[in-house]
Amino acid sequence: MVKRMYEIEEKLKTLPDKSGVYIMKNSDGEIIYVGKAKILKNRVRQYFKTKNHTLKVARMVENIADFEYIITDSENEALILENNLIKENMPKYNILLKDDKTYPFIKITVNDDFPQIYVTRRVIRDGARYFGPYCSNSDLKEILELISEVFFIRKCKKHICEDKPDKRPCLYHQLGKCKAPCSGHISKEEYRKNVYRAIDFLNGKYDDITQELQRRMKESANEFDFETAAMWRDRINALSIINQKQKIVSATGSDCDAIAVYNADDIACVEVFFIRSGKVVGKEHYFLSNTSDSQSGEIISEFIKQYYDSSSFIPKEIIVQSDFDDRETIEFWLSEKTNRSVHLTVPKIGDKLKLISMISSNAKKEHSEHQLKIMRSISFKNNALTSLQNLTNLENPPLLIEAYDISNISGSAKVGAMVTFKDGKPCKDKYRNFKIKYVSGQDDYSCMKEVLERRIEKGLLEKEKCAEEKDCKFLPFPDLILIDGGEGHMNVGINVVKSYNLNIPVFGIVKDNHHRTNALMSENGQIEVDKSSETFMLLTQIQDEMHRRAITYHRKLRDNSTLKTELLKIGGIGEKKAKVLLKAFRSVKRIKDASFEEIASVNGIDKTSAENVYAYFNGR
Repeated sequence: MVKRMYEIEEKLKTLPDKSGVYIMKNSDGEIIYVGKAKILKNRVRQYFKTKNHTLKVARMVENIADFEYIITDSENEALILENNLIKENMPKYNILLKDDKTYPFIKITVNDDFPQIYVTRRVIRDGARYFGPYCSNSDLKEILELISEVFFIRKCKKHICEDKPDKRPCLYHQLGKCKAPCSGHISKEEYRKNVYRAIDFLNGKYDDITQELQRRMKESANEFDFETAAMWRDRINALSIINQKQKIVSATGSDCDAIAVYNADDIACVEVFFIRSGKVVGKEHYFLSNTSDSQSGEIISEFIKQYYDSSSFIPKEIIVQSDFDDRETIEFWLSEKTNRSVHLTVPKIGDKLKLISMISSNAKKEHSEHQLKIMRSISFKNNALTSLQNLTNLENPPLLIEAYDISNISGSAKVGAMVTFKDGKPCKDKYRNFKIKYVSGQDDYSCMKEVLERRIEKGLLEKEKCAEEKDCKFLPFPDLILIDGGEGHMNVGINVVKSYNLNIPVFGIVKDNHHRTNALMSENGQIEVDKSSETFMLLTQIQDEMHRRAITYHRKLRDNSTLKTELLKIGGIGEKKAKVLLKAFRSVKRIKDASFEEIASVNGIDKTSAENVYAYFNGR
């Protein structure tokens, strides 16, 4: 301890009067905190020279065994580097954004002669127009359908040349959802007029469009075409519903995001409202951890850095609940990212303050619901695992459970699946698939034996090689093994575990005549489980999960086998080249749709083979 403090004292003397990033490490060399500083010497010394720390900072300082620093040319560079290091290392004492959501936008390729409209999750500087983000997929689908039917904007990604029109338009034209610019049914000028009317609609200018739809409805009714008139009426109603969903919050019609936070119990809920053309088009909430001693301004600062670093769209204005020290630095960073001015506004009076107050109330509500969900989850876990412990006569609750299932059709494409539940929840990074190697024919017992033996042997091998269990894929061994099936399957599991001198209890999960979870199977017979209990719900979830995993892997192998068979019919294509093609294109359909150049560009496919593949799928 004394040596540690001496080394830190010596390092403090060498700190420069420059901006940069400092990295705190514990005695194991793990990064526990990353921060930025305008002047490294002043900021880092505060941790060791000041006594009035918050509880979280005091605990962090107690664990600091060493620190490093990186000098940068500016505070803005330090901010970017700090953000990257936090994302890469996820330090224990940093405020960490738990959500990583990207939302869809509507993209219109206005630079094209005949612009397309489609959904994307990436906003790039390519001259296209983007609208969003949209939080509701149903709303997005509704809007796209309405645009397609009212403005006849094409959905296809075909390259259209006005001088060389297609002979026959596609199905969308026959359905009345496209004017078929590909076949010359509409001029470029007329088509682009429709595109800009659609852009006006997406900008919230509904009145002119509603009047146009009403005119079409009346014309159809006057011509006694009541079916078409009803169609236009339904579209007017749909437009009205979309308009009502968007609450007006700004008379200026500006684009902005508004952010507020509620912090309690070491978790903060940040609520973001997306405002486009002066209307709220959606909202989302995010949770950040390690916030027990943090002020709202500090939390919002950390959220903005982590959220907008990877966000597909950054508005010109971001309204925030509280001010914070590095607001100007973050404004500069966001402005550089967008190549235009971005302002962080802290409202004091007026409508913006009322908006922030409403968002703050929403954040508090989401926080309460999140905490309640956590409490329910803990209660469910404790009740389910304690009850399962009693049913199986275990010494302790089974915190780590592994479950196994076998899947095949008449002995072909045989697979085994292992799913893992930790603390009563799926632990998907511990899921494993096994392709049966040594069993011929349909023999589920032998397949189960092979899977369990391979899993245990991998664990024992890792035990010899790995320094720590956290570095292993098959360690630690579980507290309980569950096997899908009756007494025969269970006995196979028990015998395999005993053969390796392991003390792991093995039980079967029995299904009823309707293939639903029914009971547990033990060496002493069937154990009935209360159908309304948390334990039964957990067992059902485990059995459903292992069955889903096994059948999904089985179908994948079976489908790949079928796809390879199709490719093997082509001259010059053997097992190796079929595998290369499937790896490159992911499916036979994509190979069918590929051009000769795309097929020939695949590494491992020669020109002759590419010609054969292309000719086979194009009837030549």
